[in-house]
Amino acid sequence: MSLRISYQRASISIVLAIAVATVFTLRSFAAPEVSKGEVDPTVVQDCTGTLTVKSGSVTINGNAAQTGATVMTGSTLSTSSNGKAIVDLGAAGRVELGDNTTATITCAGGLVQIRTNCSKTEVEVRKGTLNVTQPSTATLNAGQKEKYSGGIDANAAAGIDVKVECEGRKAGGYYTSAGVLGLLALIGLGAAVAVGIGVGGGSESSTPSSPIR
Repeated sequence: MSLRISYQRASISIVLAIAVATVFTLRSFAAPEVSKGEVDPTVVQDCTGTLTVKSGSVTINGNAAQTGATVMTGSTLSTSSNGKAIVDLGAAGRVELGDNTTATITCAGGLVQIRTNCSKTEVEVRKGTLNVTQPSTATLNAGQKEKYSGGIDANAAAGIDVKVECEGRKAGGYYTSAGVLGLLALIGLGAAVAVGIGVGGGSESSTPSSPIR
């Protein structure tokens, strides 16, 4: 009888030992999966936007784009001299580009990052808060506008609504106008010189020369 009880106890002990060993073994196998899940899904964010062309022409990464085109994170958009565009990023926010503007839009760490390539940049925040890190540090809230010399680096939390516009075109336009005026003035001066030479030549030819004796 005692032998049977001892056998039962031994069997139970063996089953318990196997169960404990199995639990720890499965836990050790699961540990690498936990380490893989340490990356916060908000850190690696794939913000995909939809383009709306308001006017002019727009390119994405150098390729002509139309309304409805998909804007992937890290894309560089450029508008023509009369172009305007909107990038709708859904819950991440909305970025509007003015004319003659080049900007790169990236999503990372739960933030929308905007980088412009301009001689001057005008920023208008319509909703949310924009943190400008370059060329100077500033925090712009809804309703604020600011102008910067050169391009900007900025970021904002989800829900931002901002317009960025390059202003280098104004200087370019001014110089273009001045160049046209200068060219016209040069043409007028050349015409005047030509007329003067023609008149002078006519005066000399109308004066009779003395006969050679």
